[in-house]
Amino acid sequence: MKLDLLKKLIKEAVSEAVREELGKILSEDAKPAAKPVQTVTKYAQHRPVVARPIPTGDPIADLMNETKYSMTQGEYQNLVSATSDMVSAPGLGIQSAMDQFRPGPEPGLDITKFDFMMRAGDVFKASQEKDKQRFGA
Repeated sequence: MKLDLLKKLIKEAVSEAVREELGKILSEDAKPAAKPVQTVTKYAQHRPVVARPIPTGDPIADLMNETKYSMTQGEYQNLVSATSDMVSAPGLGIQSAMDQFRPGPEPGLDITKFDFMMRAGDVFKASQEKDKQRFGA
């Protein structure tokens, strides 16, 4: 019987210890941890950089630059209402991209093959000589 009493005492001691520890663990979870310190950096209010046109000395170019710098993007879009479909200027890469799809020679005449082009230098020199004779330069 002493053995049963010893087992019973050990069980009660262990269960009491477990209850105490569980109580501590559960109370720690229920209590919020110390709040982390949040640092707030205050910045000055953002002011956009205002670009100023550089005077060129040409009054028309200066006026165009002033207009360019004073308009917002929204004002420009309301005024122009242009799209990229309207652009077909050479030198923007559009024409050169289309050239790869054109087979064969370019349309038109190749005037370098005509015999009067072979004599163009001689004709130009003769005209200069006649001008010298007429005007004495």
